[in-house]
Amino acid sequence: MAAKPISDQLAPAMLVICTGLVAWSWKLRPEGAVIWATTMLLLAGMALVLFVAVRRSTDQTRGDQVAREIRNGVLWAGLMLAVTLVAKLVSMRGSADLSERANMVVLGAFLVFTGNAIPKTIAYLPALPGDAARVQGLRRFAGWTWVLTGLASAIVWLLLPIDVAWLVSMVLFPASTIAIVAQIMRSRRARHGEA
Repeated sequence: MAAKPISDQLAPAMLVICTGLVAWSWKLRPEGAVIWATTMLLLAGMALVLFVAVRRSTDQTRGDQVAREIRNGVLWAGLMLAVTLVAKLVSMRGSADLSERANMVVLGAFLVFTGNAIPKTIAYLPALPGDAARVQGLRRFAGWTWVLTGLASAIVWLLLPIDVAWLVSMVLFPASTIAIVAQIMRSRRARHGEA
């Protein structure tokens, strides 16, 4: 029997933790009832999607991969929500910028995680347009770009003042996206030039 990934347990646990944090926040700030109720509905929707994905994944191998991706998505969304809620609870005690910083650091970690997974994406490469080596090269470039962007973002949000961190982020995220799009366009031009 193969070992199950940790996200199998962490994704549902993160939903339970977030539900508890929302309930606690609702108790402390009942005037935000609409926001807390909406957040609870969001968590219920995430739980439903997770339940359906796990249930359908037992049927086929492709379903297992999709369920794993959904579990990872629920885990990251839950982590971002939990960090936001904890930071908001802490900010009630006086540290107002903690919530913003924590969210952006978690976003940076998410980009690192996602960028690391991009080159490992399993697909039948010969079925993709162009040759498999070129497609894999693009995946590696995009992956490294997002890993470095995520690391830079996390470091910027940990070390710089908030206004400077926002400015750097507003340059960093579009620049990395433009770099990936430029690499794709360059690859397409090279492929059409060979034909």
